[in-house]
Amino acid sequence: METLSGVLVALYAMGVLLLGWNLLRAIHLTRQQRALPPMRDDARTWPSLDIVVPVKDEEAHVAACLESILAQNYPNMRITVLNDRSTDGTAAAVQAIQDKHPEVKRVDIKELPEGLYGKPHAIHSIAPDLTADVLAFIDSDLTLQPGCLQALVQHLESKKLDWIATMGAPALFKFWERLVIPIFGAVAFAWYDPRKISDPKWPDAIGSAFMICRRDAYEAIGGHGAVIDIYDEDSELIRIVKRAGQKVSFVLTPELFTQRHYGTLAATIRGLTRTCIGGIKTLPRLLFTINALNFVSLMPFCLLLGLGLATWLGAAIPFMSYWLGTTITHAVIAFGLAWLVFSTAGARRRYALLHPLGAVVMMGICARAARELRRGGRITWRGTTYK
Repeated sequence: METLSGVLVALYAMGVLLLGWNLLRAIHLTRQQRALPPMRDDARTWPSLDIVVPVKDEEAHVAACLESILAQNYPNMRITVLNDRSTDGTAAAVQAIQDKHPEVKRVDIKELPEGLYGKPHAIHSIAPDLTADVLAFIDSDLTLQPGCLQALVQHLESKKLDWIATMGAPALFKFWERLVIPIFGAVAFAWYDPRKISDPKWPDAIGSAFMICRRDAYEAIGGHGAVIDIYDEDSELIRIVKRAGQKVSFVLTPELFTQRHYGTLAATIRGLTRTCIGGIKTLPRLLFTINALNFVSLMPFCLLLGLGLATWLGAAIPFMSYWLGTTITHAVIAFGLAWLVFSTAGARRRYALLHPLGAVVMMGICARAARELRRGGRITWRGTTYK
């Protein structure tokens, strides 16, 4: 018993040391992230810009997105809204914007061919109309800050890039999304290091709600026609672009735009299940994620409770002082990592105290995604059922 306890506490200590190293690595990564340089105040000639906003059943939010784009004051831009089979008042909400800004174009998509996916099919359907020098694909749950488009186009040109994929600041309003979305973000970047997404030597790619590219680069890979039957079309686009030898930059830009999330717990579970299936992709990776969340957020507190109960009952545990010291260290590191995660996401830091609860919800989401993958079934999103 004593030998087994010694081996277990040694292995446990190694895991805690590895977690501490990952905390230091995460701190270093966040410090490396820098805001894009401010737009130069010169009389430069800006390239023409085609902005595509695909939207489905976004009656309540599409106007805020479009108004933030119109407020950019970017010269020589065109905005096309793709109303993809919406069944609510989305078309009327867009029309209200068009009444004030007739330059905004709306294309209504009526049907989705069997075997294709809504968003890439909708964008591919208008590909011949995209004639500007630069293209921007903006999801309708984003709100752009002033100067956003200029900053990204300037980054595209100054770094001689072909593509930019971005990640903005999460707009979190309700309890469950404030608790779970930051943890999901940590999981995503644990699997996909932002530095590797920009590195052509790595195949890493992650979905992006706001991508911008040169039109000639877009056409060279076949545009959204290359991913018209792909579930996670935005991350697959980046993988295709990297394989084609085009230059990609993935940038964290919380200062440039915010992204609205799901709101309620039920909507958060549905939305993140879909995202985990498309992003984490495989059953082994989902199971590993569940175990990692358990180790980081639940295990230290369960062990502290167990050790306290054993002491109260008078049980003799070999190497008790080592177990206790390692477990307390584990709990401190776990809280430090949670504090960093919630601070980076712009969430209220007191939610870091509740990170075990958030981890339980995220573990349940991963388990739900794993079940769907194992069944090989279908998932329904925004009224459309996909395989």
